[in-house]
Amino acid sequence: MPHEKFFLPNMVAKKFNAADKIVLELNLSDASTMNEAQRLMFMTDTTISDLLTPEDLNIATNFFADTLGMQLSQVGKIKPMLLSSIIIQLFTGPNPESYEQSFLRMTKASGKEMMGLETVKEQINCIDKIPLKEQARFLVEAITEFDKSKKEFQQLVNVYLSQNIDNVYKLIIEDPEFKYFADILIYNRNQKWVAKIENLIKEHSCFIAVGCGHLGGEKGILALMQKEGYSVKPVQIESQK
Repeated sequence: MPHEKFFLPNMVAKKFNAADKIVLELNLSDASTMNEAQRLMFMTDTTISDLLTPEDLNIATNFFADTLGMQLSQVGKIKPMLLSSIIIQLFTGPNPESYEQSFLRMTKASGKEMMGLETVKEQINCIDKIPLKEQARFLVEAITEFDKSKKEFQQLVNVYLSQNIDNVYKLIIEDPEFKYFADILIYNRNQKWVAKIENLIKEHSCFIAVGCGHLGGEKGILALMQKEGYSVKPVQIESQK
């Protein structure tokens, strides 16, 4: 999230403080989580240069050198979809803020226990279900359509700040490329998470935070919880920055 757009209202802090357990997509308080992420982010028997045509490889090489100040060969073993996240960082501007890292700091300061709805391996396995050639194509499109991607990111941030989860969901799912992999990246994970959330909230008072794209729609976490008989009440928080 761009630094100037980031906000963490008192209402959120109040709910955080009232909870016994802090639940994120991943348990970021576990040092092994990051170690596992670093291990699984790399391709084992290929590189980005093997996945791109000579023309696309030249485009990507020049972009990484001229815009990011790094050699593509230095990061060429990273899975393309994860490599694309480096480009997204250009959209957030200097000193971006992260809700995950904010909640991690708050968890450590409070001494509360953090739990994850999935493991790093499970998360990376979802990405691995998308063919590497397709991931590489997404990477090149993010480069060749950089201005369009930046505009779409800014639009997504603005919709997020409006606190309308259904509009966030629609904006994400209407992307024709993303829609093709929605089951892998969103819906299947939602089903698994709801089962875990049910077990957690039966035993603990939980503060649960996941990506906003998982909340909206008929297959979103909120709708799935309602189908299980839970009452879901939205809370409108005070205006952002």
